[in-house]
Amino acid sequence: MHIGKIITSAALATAAVTAAALPSAASGKPLPGPEFITAQKLTAPTTVEFAYRCHPGVARSINIGLTAPETSPTTDFNKWLRGDQVTCNNKIQHVKVALTESQGGRDRPLKPGEKGRVWLRIYDGPREPMQTVLMTAH
Repeated sequence: MHIGKIITSAALATAAVTAAALPSAASGKPLPGPEFITAQKLTAPTTVEFAYRCHPGVARSINIGLTAPETSPTTDFNKWLRGDQVTCNNKIQHVKVALTESQGGRDRPLKPGEKGRVWLRIYDGPREPMQTVLMTAH
C-alpha cells in the first residue's frame, strides 16, 4: 500500500513539472513558438535553402543575401520575398530560392566547395529575427 502512494505521488509530481514546462495561453492552447529564420543549405551557384517561422497579423518581408568578399571578383547577391511570398502562420516554412539580383556588379557565382556568407532577415514585425552564417556551397 505504501509503495502505491509513492508511485502515485511520483506520477503527480511528473505531471505537475510537465504542465509547468509547457506554456499555454488562457484558452488552454500552447503558445506559438518563437519567430526564427535559419539557413540550411547553400547550393552553387546562388541557391539558398532556409526555414522560418513568423506570427500572423503583420505583412512581412524576408531578405536573403549571399556574399563572398574573399573571392576575386567578389560575390554579392540579394533577393526580397514580399507579400504572398511570405507565409506567416506559426508553422515552420521551408524555402528554396535562387538569388538573381547582384549588387554593384559583384556578380561572380560561387563554385561547389567555395565558402559564402548567407544573410537572412525577417522584416516588419515586432522582432526582426536575423541570421548570418558562413557556409560551403554544394
